[in-house]
Amino acid sequence: MTHLTAEIISAAKGNNIHAVQAVIAETETFVSQRARSYATGASRTDHHLAEDLTQAGRITVWQCLAAFSGETGAQFMAFIDRELHSVMRDLRQQSLNPGVSAQTTKDFASALTLASGDPYAAARIATTDEMGPRRMTPDRAYAALLSWLGVDSLDRPHDVDENDDELTLGDVVAAVAEVPVDLLDSRDYETTRRTVVHEQVHRTLGLLGERQRVVLKASYGIAPVADFSDRPDTELAEDMGVTPKQVHEARAKGQKRFRELYQAGARAW
Repeated sequence: MTHLTAEIISAAKGNNIHAVQAVIAETETFVSQRARSYATGASRTDHHLAEDLTQAGRITVWQCLAAFSGETGAQFMAFIDRELHSVMRDLRQQSLNPGVSAQTTKDFASALTLASGDPYAAARIATTDEMGPRRMTPDRAYAALLSWLGVDSLDRPHDVDENDDELTLGDVVAAVAEVPVDLLDSRDYETTRRTVVHEQVHRTLGLLGERQRVVLKASYGIAPVADFSDRPDTELAEDMGVTPKQVHEARAKGQKRFRELYQAGARAW
């Protein structure tokens, strides 16, 4: 439901100041709600990103006035909604994955799925035939990994403690890395993230059934199981005393279950 009329929209398109103010007032809450939605992931809102998205949304509304060819307020709001989706999606993507193309980001997302959410395994998989025609060079895969990890600020608000005092990302990294906050640098962030991901992967694997766990570890070369990542399933099946079909089924079901458990329990960074 909108209070914008065809007359107000027409006047705003003609730069009538009162009509423009009416459009801004009508769309402000809508824009900010969309911005918070696009800036929220893993039950946490990135307020800095939300502010950037809100500002971009306001500019988009202004641009929509000139581009809109419809008449009614409902049509205008639907037009804005489509434009906000495109602008905020792209801006969020640029924020989360700086320095690489949209196609590289999409390809790395596919590698992440194959790697059950482990970004470091995804960087390896991205350079293999598992990616088909989207196989990456090692340099491109590494760039995609760094982009996915992000150049994050250790001063960014991250959470609150038991006393409701704000914790920064640096506080969290310092606790995990056991390094004083004032001595942290970006390398500690990446090292800590690698440590946390490693722990999450092994904890999640521990929640799977034994056959699924062994097949996944063997498929990705995770110790202490022998590495069968470059060997046919017939050899793994013989080693486990099962059939190749059972190996294939265990891998398919294990990857699906691992992804569900990993995403449910992964720490939001």
